[in-house]
Amino acid sequence: MKHIATGPKDVTVGVGDTIELHLPENTSRDYCWSTSRVGEELVLRDIRFLPSKNPLPGGTGERVFCFKARRAGTWPISLRMRKHADLVADRANMTVTVA
Repeated sequence: MKHIATGPKDVTVGVGDTIELHLPENTSRDYCWSTSRVGEELVLRDIRFLPSKNPLPGGTGERVFCFKARRAGTWPISLRMRKHADLVADRANMTVTVA
C-alpha cells in the first residue's frame, strides 16, 4: 500500500493505495474547497486543513483530501473552491487510474 501526495494532477496508483490531495486555501477570504464529484471506487477517507506556517494574518494554508482506491479502473475527482455564499471561485479536476 502506497501513500501518494499530489496536487490536482492525474495519477496512477494501485488498489488499496491512498491519494492525498493538497490544495491551497485562504480561510480568511471565506473560501473553501469541497468535493463536487468522486469516482465510485474511490473512498473519501478524510478532509483536514493544515494552517499556514506564516504567523501573519491572511496566510494561505492547505485543504487536504485523502482518498483510498478500492478497485481497478479510471475514476474522476472534481473539487471546487467556493465562497460560503455558494459562488464558485475555482475548480480542480484530476483522474486516478488504479491498476
